[in-house]
Amino acid sequence: MATVNYKCPNCAAPLKFNPDKQLFSCEYCLSDFTEQKIQEIYAEREAKTSKQEEVEQKAQNKKQAQPANDTAHQEKEEEAVVYNCPSCGAVVMTTASTAATTCFYCQNPVVLGGRLSGNYKPDRVIPFALSKEKAVEKFLNMCKKKKFLPKNFASANQVEKMTGVYFPYWYIDEQKQANMSAKGNKIRTWRVGNKRYTETSVYRLERSGDLVIKNVFERALKSQDRDMLQCVHPFDLTQAKPFAMSYLSGFQAEKRDIEKAEINEAVQQKMSEYGKQLLKNTMSGYTGVVVQNYDDTTELESWNYTLLPVWVVTYKYKDKIYPFAINGQTGKTFGMLPTSKGKLAILAAIIAVVIFILGTIGGYFLL
Repeated sequence: MATVNYKCPNCAAPLKFNPDKQLFSCEYCLSDFTEQKIQEIYAEREAKTSKQEEVEQKAQNKKQAQPANDTAHQEKEEEAVVYNCPSCGAVVMTTASTAATTCFYCQNPVVLGGRLSGNYKPDRVIPFALSKEKAVEKFLNMCKKKKFLPKNFASANQVEKMTGVYFPYWYIDEQKQANMSAKGNKIRTWRVGNKRYTETSVYRLERSGDLVIKNVFERALKSQDRDMLQCVHPFDLTQAKPFAMSYLSGFQAEKRDIEKAEINEAVQQKMSEYGKQLLKNTMSGYTGVVVQNYDDTTELESWNYTLLPVWVVTYKYKDKIYPFAINGQTGKTFGMLPTSKGKLAILAAIIAVVIFILGTIGGYFLL
């Protein structure tokens, strides 16, 4: 397994992508580098990594030629992957879908270069624009508004667990030739004396044209919480950059495990619905429109494998995991916050006592 640790060319300390500066920064000598500069520095190392990947690919092809029983056994073992940290030599275990992580021993950022290469190399990445400090601030502000959180939910230890993660998504653009027929109604009413009249006119509507539908997205990772990730959308794709491994330094990243074929049917259904709506929007001026027939033909199609930045923190309470996510570009938040039953019980007891006292005082007045 090839590993890459981006280090400062000046002092050899770990480099991390700085969302505030949009540069790669060294926390020790305070040097800053552009993405282009980092790529120039590590071009030779990445070339060596590519050669190593070729060797690994040949080995993988050889494994695939083995008997089915042996292959199944190997796939089971490969669900967890062990790698050596290039900084301290520690042996760290990670999941098969993890592409970048932090060494749990020396806390240095490590990019698992072999995971996002070849067919699994993303087309583009949206770099983090929200620093961890700002993400923590948003998290704590959310917690301040909730009075019945568990005592240690917003503790320093919990906040320290907040992690910046790049999650994989598919973005699809299509150009279609579409045709639609529909029935449109126009209803007119008027009164003559005490009588009310209604006239309904029915029209046959036909529409056809070239449609361009962009940025339809589907997640490319099975294991993560769907609602959590969907609810921090949208992202500004105009800020996306061509993928470079260096953007992952200092963050974690997940490799896709959902391929085009698995979601193509769902994508086409979405595209058709958007196409219907686009044509239906041209049928204005009617009381109601009912679509009777729709068909389209895809003329051009583009799939982009994109990594999106999300700050994530999870909290385990009463054997349940509560995830909280913050869009690493816009700061939009989504989270399931736990409620302390103890605090609710105390509040209920106080209310009961107050009601009892008020009832008692009221009884004295009646006497």
